[in-house]
Amino acid sequence: MNLPRKEFDAIAERAFTGIPAAFREKLLNVDITVADRPGPEADGLEEDEELLGLYVGPTRQEIQSGMLAGDSPDQLQARVFLYKRPLEEACESRAELEREVVLTLRHELAHHFGFEDEDLEEFWPEGA
Repeated sequence: MNLPRKEFDAIAERAFTGIPAAFREKLLNVDITVADRPGPEADGLEEDEELLGLYVGPTRQEIQSGMLAGDSPDQLQARVFLYKRPLEEACESRAELEREVVLTLRHELAHHFGFEDEDLEEFWPEGA
């Protein structure tokens, strides 16, 4: 499947607005970016499967606690990457793609709240 970028972006936007407002309001300095495939932000990662998404940056707690005091504003910025082509390649239907974008976005945003992949696999196997 290969959707036009505008349609994919609309799916990502709906996935974000579908996250409960109480969680969206707690996001600090998080930018969500749709990219075709992983780029330099994923360098050095060893993955058995192609990445569907990635969280890069400090956690919410690190930002709030001042653990990063003295860092530049760029170092206080977190980014969630959603990778369009790998997501499309992993799905056989639009409905499956929409569901996978939701799960991937939630998974990556969970990292902002301090969850590691192992935590997510244990407590949220559907979205891990």
